[in-house]
Amino acid sequence: MEIRRSLPSDVSAIAAAEREIFSDPWCERDITSAIGTEGAMCYSAIKDGELVAYVIGRIIAPEGEIYRIATLPRFRGRGIAYRLLDYAYKTELGEGLEVLFLEVRSQNEAAKALYRSYGFKEVGIRKKYYKNPDDDAIVMVKQGVHNT
Repeated sequence: MEIRRSLPSDVSAIAAAEREIFSDPWCERDITSAIGTEGAMCYSAIKDGELVAYVIGRIIAPEGEIYRIATLPRFRGRGIAYRLLDYAYKTELGEGLEVLFLEVRSQNEAAKALYRSYGFKEVGIRKKYYKNPDDDAIVMVKQGVHNT
């Protein structure tokens, strides 16, 4: 499996994955914009020429935020999301990253477990943040980038 910066050629595969995975998928325009934004933290995991996972975020040093991280359902349970998160995180250390934030649905136990295993801590709740279905967001943060 190869992990690399997301390319414009990945946009349609990421958009297809968004529609498969999320109840509120991003469109190709949003993905293209995120990939092309200054400070973009966008990485794709590719296996046998197929996109299997991706992360989309942004770094405004010293802070970063993960907007999306997802693995196609048929590739879950193989540690791909952890490796993708680790690759993105370690790559961004050189860009001045000190703190990384994300939000996760309160009901998404698998994602919360992934983030905890990578050293994220729960720091807050955003009530009724998500729609379709309604859910709270758990705000998580990873600090101390030199402790990986």
